[in-house]
Amino acid sequence: MNASIHDKKESEVRDMGLFTDGFKLLKKASEPLYKTPKSIQETIEIMAVAENGIFEVSKNKYSKCYRFQDINYTTATEDEQIGIFERYCKFLNSLDCNYKITINNKNKNMDDLRDKVLIAEKNDGFNNYRRIYNDIIEEKIIEGRQGIEQERYLTITIERKNFEEAKAQFATLEATIHKAFIELGADIVPLNGNERLKVLYDYYHLGDEGSFDFDIKKAKKVGPDFRNDLCNGMVKYFPDHFEDESKFCKALFIKKYPSSLSDRFINEITSLPVHSITSIDVVPVPKDLTTKVLQKKYLGIESDIIKQQRVRNKNNDFSTEISYAKRTEKKEIEEIMDDVRENDQCLFFVGVTIILMAESKKELESVCETVETIGKRNSCTIDTHYLKQREALNTALPIGVRQVETMRTLLTQSLAVLMPFNVQELNDSTGNYYGINQISKNVNIGNRKKLINGNGFVFGVPGSGKSFFCKMEMGSVFLSGDDEIIVIDPMNEYFDIAETYGGTVVNMSTYTDNYVNPLEMDVWSLDPNDSKGMVWIVNTFSDKFF
Repeated sequence: MNASIHDKKESEVRDMGLFTDGFKLLKKASEPLYKTPKSIQETIEIMAVAENGIFEVSKNKYSKCYRFQDINYTTATEDEQIGIFERYCKFLNSLDCNYKITINNKNKNMDDLRDKVLIAEKNDGFNNYRRIYNDIIEEKIIEGRQGIEQERYLTITIERKNFEEAKAQFATLEATIHKAFIELGADIVPLNGNERLKVLYDYYHLGDEGSFDFDIKKAKKVGPDFRNDLCNGMVKYFPDHFEDESKFCKALFIKKYPSSLSDRFINEITSLPVHSITSIDVVPVPKDLTTKVLQKKYLGIESDIIKQQRVRNKNNDFSTEISYAKRTEKKEIEEIMDDVRENDQCLFFVGVTIILMAESKKELESVCETVETIGKRNSCTIDTHYLKQREALNTALPIGVRQVETMRTLLTQSLAVLMPFNVQELNDSTGNYYGINQISKNVNIGNRKKLINGNGFVFGVPGSGKSFFCKMEMGSVFLSGDDEIIVIDPMNEYFDIAETYGGTVVNMSTYTDNYVNPLEMDVWSLDPNDSKGMVWIVNTFSDKFF
């Protein structure tokens, strides 16, 4: 294995402190639409919305949001993880506009989940077994992530003169995005205007998500302000947290990064069974500016070394050895310059914002302590966005604005360590219960009929539960549908389930009169002119063996 690739799993995260005027402009926060909002509606940072999902977030700035699928990163082998990591790095380098990756722990509609997975009763005498199945599934649902599901978004923000130019640019970017996500093995779909507003509504109205009924097409005719339907009734901002009608919230950010960071770090935070929004804001630094700034930094270090040597010579110290600090600083900047020049590394401004939600202030403090503990365990400092709670919230939401400047410079590999992928869910709209996902703790719901090939095998060592698994699936299929179930049972393991569900047992042992004749045919229905029919098959068989 290539050592440099292997090291990506614990990639260095450097805050290089490279700041020039051009550099500072890149991470400059966007101005709020209303510096002092006079209403809750004015706290929503959107000027206009379109049916195709494009938002105008400020003058000449437009955003579009995409929902992308999770992939099996955590459960992949190390070689597979390295492959995913490299393809993800390639994707990060491919975008030359501002973007944010958002992981949203939102409410799961438990009623819909139950309708999807629980078996409906019928008048066939087997409802007692259906209730037993449903009790098992209900228990596993409760043991899961406490009614929370995870969605991932990519939000892109560009500057264009008008809507039509923005629309054309987004169409160009989508080709690059779709290609990159196909290589990653994840589906990605653009959200239309109603879907984007629904994402925001679900946050503002946590616990009352089903009440959303806004429609952009209808609103055009009637003319209401979409923000009236979107906003909640009350919000209060405090220096270190904020509150609304349904929840207590706090905005945090990663203040200090370690010299190395695990690719599990983001997953550790987002896998907590709490409502949260984790946003990774990315501002690419143009290649020419990166080279210019690195060269300027390198020349500054060389100049400091020369000055240091002159001072030593003046003090009659003619040692050629430079100080350890300057030697280390020079070595680090040389490594970065080599990475940018030879290893296709790009430079980015990166900021991670975390919004935590709870039903009470005490619960919120407990959740915050847990997140801060995860940060300490990974040598990260996670701090509160003090006096910037409203701006941090607007930054974290997948709107397309960034109103905080708490960003650090990272190279491609270091940014990719903030891996948004975890594990793929098996969550078909209809299907059978297939246990618990051991990583996400959510129930697996699969429907073989939706697959191109629904065949399957059950492997396992003796005593691992192969027969039990098959019996559970047979019972689920029998109780939930009208499918025919045929079992060839040489070990006589499935007699009990056939008897339980009123099946027919055909004993084909040597001591019985039951047998299978593969050559039996209905002579009255045969067509002697059928060159590929049963007559031809029997004749061919006879020619070969007799």
